[in-house]
Amino acid sequence: MATKIQSRAFSIKLKHDPTFWACYPHPRFPTLSITGGECVLNCKHCGGHYLKHMLSCSSPSVLFRTCLNLAANGARGVLLSGGYNEEGWVPLEGFIDTIASVKRETGLFFNVHTGLVPPSLAKELGKAGVDMASVDLIGANETIEHVLGIQRTTKDYEQTLKVLVGSIPRVVPHICIGLHGGQIKGEFRALEIAADIDIAALVFLSLIPTKGTAFEDVEAPTPPVVGELIAEARLNFPKIPLTLGCMRPRSEGRIETELQALKSGIDRIEVPSAETIRAAEKMGLEVKRLDACCAVPAEGEFVPSVKQNLSPS
Repeated sequence: MATKIQSRAFSIKLKHDPTFWACYPHPRFPTLSITGGECVLNCKHCGGHYLKHMLSCSSPSVLFRTCLNLAANGARGVLLSGGYNEEGWVPLEGFIDTIASVKRETGLFFNVHTGLVPPSLAKELGKAGVDMASVDLIGANETIEHVLGIQRTTKDYEQTLKVLVGSIPRVVPHICIGLHGGQIKGEFRALEIAADIDIAALVFLSLIPTKGTAFEDVEAPTPPVVGELIAEARLNFPKIPLTLGCMRPRSEGRIETELQALKSGIDRIEVPSAETIRAAEKMGLEVKRLDACCAVPAEGEFVPSVKQNLSPS
């Protein structure tokens, strides 16, 4: 049963846009790492684990060849990511010219994980043709220190978002629910920060207690907790796309988390379950497919005959 805040949130969603996007990045929107499997910070929630599942492009020449090959084989775009340097940003400085060259040669959509990039790098990324910046947004100073281990503050995240908004067409904050070892700390503050900035969409993730990391034995946020935060976001962001991203537990509680997100007015879910798709239809939503990352613009990116093309994992 939906809570009162969820009922209000879903009503807002239904009135503004009764569409539910099922998002499938593979194979048309792969993720690339410019640092291979390396991350200087070795953050407690990841420990470099997820970098190992990305295509390694640790030199500009490899990135260029990889992107041209992907484009030739039907890719629509790439998520360019990598590990953080000691200052808390993905070290993209040596890849600016390559990004610009790939854009000229292929027109691939570039979604870039930035981290706390300095203003000069943000501007260079914009000049190179980056289409979208995906930025982790942390709303508690103690979480920044505890998880990333760097001496930065929420003000740094706020300033980074503002600089990126002035440099790149679409800026999309990502809020990881339960990032502080499974606890809720700065998530609602993160919503307040995002509300003061002209963001294009808002992505929610949920902590995965990943084996081999410092957080492998913590408890992931419960589905109702995830639903509550998304509902609060829907009330505060009635018109921008809200999405549930790929980084979330996929075993225990997966379906219930997705259903809680639906009840809370979510617009998109990356690789939703078949049960979630059926539930969306029963709730009066029109289900469409997006072959890209969940925050990428959807215009023209869905398959009209959607039901036979939805293939949840």
